[in-house]
Amino acid sequence: MREKILKLEQKPLEPLVLRVLSAWCLSSVALMFAAQGGFAELETYAGIPLWGVVLAFGLSLGLLELIIRRKKKRGRDITRSILPVCFGVFSGLTVKAESDYYYLFVLTALWAILIFYYHRRGWLRFKKGALSEKSAKKIILISAAVFFAVVGGIGVLRYVTYRSPNFDFGIFAQMFYNMRAHFAPVTTCERDGLLSHFAVHISPIYYLILPFYAVIPSPVTLQLAQAAILTSAVWPMYRLCRRFSLSPFATAAMCCLLLLYPAVEGGANYDIHENCFLLPLLLWVFCLFEEERYLLMLIPTVLTLLVKEDAAVYIIFFALFVFLDRRQYLRGLGLAAGAAVYFVLALFLLRNFGDGVMEGRYGNFIVNDGGLPEAVKNVLADPGFALTQLLLDEKETYAEKLLFLLQMFVPLSFLPFCLKRISRLLLLLPMVLLNLLTLYPYQYQIDFQYTFGVAAFVLYLSVLNLSELPHGTMKRVLAVSLICGAMCFIANPVNRLTGGGFGVLVTEREQLALIDETVRSIPKDASVIASSYLTPHLSKRDTLYEMYYHKPQKEERVDYILLDLRFKYEKYISKYEKLGYAVTKTVFYEGERLLVVMEPAEKQ
Repeated sequence: MREKILKLEQKPLEPLVLRVLSAWCLSSVALMFAAQGGFAELETYAGIPLWGVVLAFGLSLGLLELIIRRKKKRGRDITRSILPVCFGVFSGLTVKAESDYYYLFVLTALWAILIFYYHRRGWLRFKKGALSEKSAKKIILISAAVFFAVVGGIGVLRYVTYRSPNFDFGIFAQMFYNMRAHFAPVTTCERDGLLSHFAVHISPIYYLILPFYAVIPSPVTLQLAQAAILTSAVWPMYRLCRRFSLSPFATAAMCCLLLLYPAVEGGANYDIHENCFLLPLLLWVFCLFEEERYLLMLIPTVLTLLVKEDAAVYIIFFALFVFLDRRQYLRGLGLAAGAAVYFVLALFLLRNFGDGVMEGRYGNFIVNDGGLPEAVKNVLADPGFALTQLLLDEKETYAEKLLFLLQMFVPLSFLPFCLKRISRLLLLLPMVLLNLLTLYPYQYQIDFQYTFGVAAFVLYLSVLNLSELPHGTMKRVLAVSLICGAMCFIANPVNRLTGGGFGVLVTEREQLALIDETVRSIPKDASVIASSYLTPHLSKRDTLYEMYYHKPQKEERVDYILLDLRFKYEKYISKYEKLGYAVTKTVFYEGERLLVVMEPAEKQ
């Protein structure tokens, strides 16, 4: 092997190629700043002549040559390390400027080539024991703190900048207000009337957050609670990795990959949702199962069932894995039976005492209004048709689901498929059922909460497969995955925090202050109809309706109507004037209407 490496070293052009590629990356970054625009916006480069591009490249090459020579005089050759550094800067800045997953995956492929080439040349050595257990724990804790700050910050900024809509944040904000006041999860803004949220989704798991909300009764508490719940998933992931005797480096890498995973941070993009509990709870189920602590495993299993009526499906699929892959027949049957009974009971309660089951999400399998039983029958009777639906999206194209699959597997370097036992693919069945067979668009989009549960299965499968890879292959795969995960994190949550969060807070601070002042002027005991982005801020009241879904009656009278004219609600002014309301306050900003308050005309 050493002879091969020595033979490969005899490449006189190699140092020149490394310098040229490094200079290219560096000059591209410089030109990007000079153009003062996105690297994908070619019109911003129109003012830069060809000689300017050549000059930038020449100066970059000269600068790098100067740095390399100075380091050589001190006895250190950094020729090989210059390219990863320059390419890293280029990658980070460009994904920050252009949050495009296809571009990001091309960069990932280039990084994979670079890492594998460096390893083959003997320049990148992965030594066992290079990272201590203590250092690994520090890395995990720091990564968890950063994740909590970024994801929690995004949630809080969405709320304070009036970017959190009624569906679903306004609903949950009013629900927690009523839970604190009356211990009942009721709302008026979910189905346009007084209704328990549990009539829509059976989610008693929310009561675990109630003590924190009771102490700090603010919608901000809910956003931070979701960030904390997701962050807590690193603890069962850590224990799972150690159970399979993964090295401290591999353990730290997998915990970081969980936090960088697009399916985790993306699911938090639209405010708190009960599904956030699925990630840590399912990982605890897997962890305690692998540790053979079966009685203790029942606690996260039961809590998973309490997340939502369809959470039982995850336990049933895990039970199938236990039965067929691990061949623990009684345990698998017991898990499946318990989850199935709960699932049937939950559906019975929703059908007979609630607002019904959301069967329309599988409408592509339902013909005669037969509901879920008909959908199951059609899948079993015509599996060919089911296969046609796997990659088909609502627009009758394949683009969205194919992108979803790339987003799920590329950041993990396709680890879920590096398996020795085909039966482990059973762990991907939840994704097939919940994300691919449906035409409901939000279930196969990475930025919604329907990825939390399947993310736990995919990460668990990745740990199982990783534990069987050779040491060198494991380290290379993890290195590529970490780079891809870091770029995903820079391109999306960091972008949302700095641009869509702090950016809006700074650029619209005066408008937001005017809106805040008006919203706070509404009495807390008043009944209100409001446009979507205002409802979370008006949620601490008994009667609150969302404008878009509300069906007003002539005899109905609410105390106030608030219209946020930033989002084209002008048409509702005339509508409510015909119903006997009058504009009592108009908030202007720089000569344009920002907000309108209406009250019953008879009060004037």
